[in-house]
Amino acid sequence: MRAHERTMSRFDAESPVSDLNRAAETAIQPPQGLWEILSMCRDYWQRTQGAFDITLWPLNHLWREHSGRGEEPTGEAIEQARRQTGFERLQFDEIAHTLRFQTKGMSIDLGGFGKGFAIERLAGSLRAQRVEQAFLSFGESSITVLGSHPHGPAWPVGITNMFQPSQTVHTFHLRNASLSSSGTAPFNCMEGPKVLGQIIDPHSGRPLEGYRTISVVSPSGIEAEVLSTALLVTPERDRAALLSGFSTVSAIEIVYRTSAGKFVPCIEWKYGI
Repeated sequence: MRAHERTMSRFDAESPVSDLNRAAETAIQPPQGLWEILSMCRDYWQRTQGAFDITLWPLNHLWREHSGRGEEPTGEAIEQARRQTGFERLQFDEIAHTLRFQTKGMSIDLGGFGKGFAIERLAGSLRAQRVEQAFLSFGESSITVLGSHPHGPAWPVGITNMFQPSQTVHTFHLRNASLSSSGTAPFNCMEGPKVLGQIIDPHSGRPLEGYRTISVVSPSGIEAEVLSTALLVTPERDRAALLSGFSTVSAIEIVYRTSAGKFVPCIEWKYGI
């Protein structure tokens, strides 16, 4: 697991991801492991019609920087950052086996992919050792189970109320499956009536508004992680079409609305449940 973390971490100055981010518009030949990971990310970017995109760091950084001052960036600044994002601007040379950013200022962040990748590899290692029952958790946001619960047919895993953690909003019953949840945790310093979350919509360049989460169950830890983020930025009318390209997936969206001065969880959308 440490080897995978060092490969993918943008915060490790010696990682291959950091090497790529420093290379700017210069082509580099990455290690085989990173080439394969980025090829997978490209595939998911295509399959989610751009909703999953690992190149959004310039936009994320822009909004974080301005939120620290309690303000929104200008439209011009947003558009400039948008020109530094977009997976289509990461060039793969399949012959030379090199990667190159086509635009100055681009940067990738594998945070929305790494946990799913790591938990899937860990589960695979346990299966190779003939482990039949296990519960793997990287926090409530990323869970994988092997087999059935020791005392029942499935592992009950609850989705908790983000404002009342002791309350369960929905319970999944998992068997040989992975669960990933993504939500719009807000930037802390923004002022005014809008609640701006830390998930950036790649189509608008703006954070999602309000409090909501999407939880996805899939046989694949990677796909659960990818889809939980991709579905958040995908309009409800388009989600079924996106998910039709994936097998055996279920999902639920929980939106928090104010009532009597409190945030109340409402199940807004379900798929395969």
